[in-house]
Amino acid sequence: MTASIASTSGTGAASFKRSRPIVSAALAGALCLCVPTIGEAQVPSDSTGDTQAEGAFPDAAFNAAFKKYTPPRTIFSPYYSWDAHLALNVTVVRKGSGAVSFRSLFQTAGTENIGSKVGVGGTGYLFHVAYVHRRSDDFALSTGLAHLSSHLTRDLDKKLAEESALGRAAPAVDDPSEYNVPFVEGSWKFPAYPLTPELDAAVEPINFRFNGSGARYVRPIYLHTGWTLWRGNQKSLVAETQHEIGQRPFNVVSLSLQLYTRNQTEGRFQLFVTASPGHRLHVSPNVGGLRDGIAFGARMTFRA
Repeated sequence: MTASIASTSGTGAASFKRSRPIVSAALAGALCLCVPTIGEAQVPSDSTGDTQAEGAFPDAAFNAAFKKYTPPRTIFSPYYSWDAHLALNVTVVRKGSGAVSFRSLFQTAGTENIGSKVGVGGTGYLFHVAYVHRRSDDFALSTGLAHLSSHLTRDLDKKLAEESALGRAAPAVDDPSEYNVPFVEGSWKFPAYPLTPELDAAVEPINFRFNGSGARYVRPIYLHTGWTLWRGNQKSLVAETQHEIGQRPFNVVSLSLQLYTRNQTEGRFQLFVTASPGHRLHVSPNVGGLRDGIAFGARMTFRA
């Protein structure tokens, strides 16, 4: 989702750390190997009423969002004032209860304006490749690999110089700017319970680099919950939480008004507010970049 910031040793002053470009051809190659030629078929619908088609590329979802942080300001506010992303989730192939999925997120983090110019501080690229085994309508297991790389821009250098001229030290981000993380994840739905809760829980035991060099790891457990607080005619009010447990953990709570649901489980147009306690900036193989604080935003989601 974002650029990462790291402290330098020696003088004790903080500076921005540039991440190295990562060759992710292995992920694309794995996808190519996983796509056999399979005839089209239909399997029973799940608990939400969605038909689960079989075959190659049977379904996909597209998501676009913009989020602007509000006061109170933190030390990261000049460097991470807003973010935006484009996301694509594709079922590459499905046969019976098994499927291969691919998920991508392209994220931009923006600085506060540099003069009259909108500043882009960094970009992040997040890819998930997974095999999903659906045990029932309301329970699925998946295992795969997540890759995240983040890259800084010259706009961030300009904002750094601008803040330094005012005597303000650059903050430090302790999280790595690159992840290659194998994971095992379970997804549960509870449609018979009040608020129809949903839970995703992932274990990510290690982080590595493709070139064999050492890689730091931060938080090995990720949790996501969803709660439908109210549902009307093609609209709903949904609460969600996201948590990463380990070193420098984070917790995010969001509330979204989802409109124009039609034949989707999510509203096509959503207005949301998020809150994350603390004063840090996190880099995660699950959510990309995340700045603690309060933010408002809008999101569009389309499913095919």
